[in-house]
Amino acid sequence: MAAQPALVHACTGFAAAPAESAAGGLRVARVDDLWQHANNLSGWQQQYDQLSRGRFQGELQELWLDDLQVFEERTSQALRQRCRIPEGTLWVGITLARDGSRIDGQAAADDGMMVCAHPDEFELGTPAGHRIFGVVTRLDALRTHASRVGQALHTGDLRQAGWLHCSAATLARLREGLGQVLSSPMEAAAGSQHPQARQHVQQAVFDMVLAALGEAQGRADEATDRPSAARRRDLVRAVMADLQSQPDAVPTVPELCERFHVSRRTLQYAFEDVVGESPAVYLRCMRLNAVQRLLREGRVTQVQDAAAQHGFWSLSQFTADYRRHFGERPSDTRERARAG
Repeated sequence: MAAQPALVHACTGFAAAPAESAAGGLRVARVDDLWQHANNLSGWQQQYDQLSRGRFQGELQELWLDDLQVFEERTSQALRQRCRIPEGTLWVGITLARDGSRIDGQAAADDGMMVCAHPDEFELGTPAGHRIFGVVTRLDALRTHASRVGQALHTGDLRQAGWLHCSAATLARLREGLGQVLSSPMEAAAGSQHPQARQHVQQAVFDMVLAALGEAQGRADEATDRPSAARRRDLVRAVMADLQSQPDAVPTVPELCERFHVSRRTLQYAFEDVVGESPAVYLRCMRLNAVQRLLREGRVTQVQDAAAQHGFWSLSQFTADYRRHFGERPSDTRERARAG
């Protein structure tokens, strides 16, 4: 005989970012009470019904930045979730694996990304052992970022909750990127105190969401954004001169797009053709070099401060990148500078 649903209800009202999240960045909550778990996800209105038998266990990691909320939710039992997001926001949900989750009765496909951009109630059906990444962003902030990088953002077809097709590679990048943002509560809390780090991680999340939406909605028009060879060389030369003039203030990709009045795709093509790698990768190298200069010149005493000043959010990831790039740990660079 099939197990009868064990119905438990939980609700939480709309709220702004909690004070501790606004100040400290990231919250982690592990509970064995369904009602309490639903209340832990701030900013949403929810009602959870438990459908499978057994003690409920839930875990939530939730990060608030200036214009977005990133979270990972784990739930042990099968649930019916009735949800509302705040007005003027967009929600994107990516399960960690295809697990039979449904949104308003639609089963999410292998390449499905769940989306909603309206405050009306929608329903999620999730199985036991469910894990999902979520991003909630203010639509006006996402539109502003999209404009800065020269990408159109179409939200009219997101008024109904549902799911969009994405490539496996795009979904993998989303999972990996969001996982890195939430990977270390202590590092995320520390990194969120630095405006540069907050800016870089927020822009990185915006970029991932826009890339997925652009691909899913099928609106990319590569031909119109591919400049001539001469224009590509001129653009890269101009960017290089700009970087050389301010070696300790490495800009972000959106800042370069605004500064040189080009789309992100145009900048991408130019760097790939002329430099052989993407502008994001190149700028990351420049930021690593800027941190090395700070350490070698003794202008900072703490490695984490130097990293955060140049937008590195995770100290462990930064240390690994630094060691791969320079063949030594950042602390080794600092100690050699002190000894020298």
